Amino acid sequence: MKKLISLIVVSAVCLAGLFAVDFGDFPKGTWKDANWDANWEFGVDSLKLKDSNTNKVIFDFAGKMDNFKLTPSAKGLTVSFDCKETQRSYKFTKPATLDTSIEMEIDPEWTSSKYKVTMPIQVK
Repeated sequence: MKKLISLIVVSAVCLAGLFAVDFGDFPKGTWKDANWDANWEFGVDSLKLKDSNTNKVIFDFAGKMDNFKLTPSAKGLTVSFDCKETQRSYKFTKPATLDTSIEMEIDPEWTSSKYKVTMPIQVK
């Protein structure tokens, strides 16, 4: 019985790891998209879109990111992923400069127009 319980616990931990993302060295914090009064909040393994006025969660990306990639390059560090629920592809780049801003690019599935913005970090 103890072996069965141990096997179940180990399986649950492994399955949880399959759905978790790791933002690695990508900066943690909150960046504001002033065009939409939206804050993008990066945690250790989480990403949330919040209303910048009320701090209410608009969308939590936990468990909803497909094709997640963390890519270092000469330009900086980029996080990219697709989200079926929002029908968009996302790309966030922290340039390899002393500037604390993040560049965001959103590519909706239903149009060829991409949304691009540079977002400043929000200091609490």
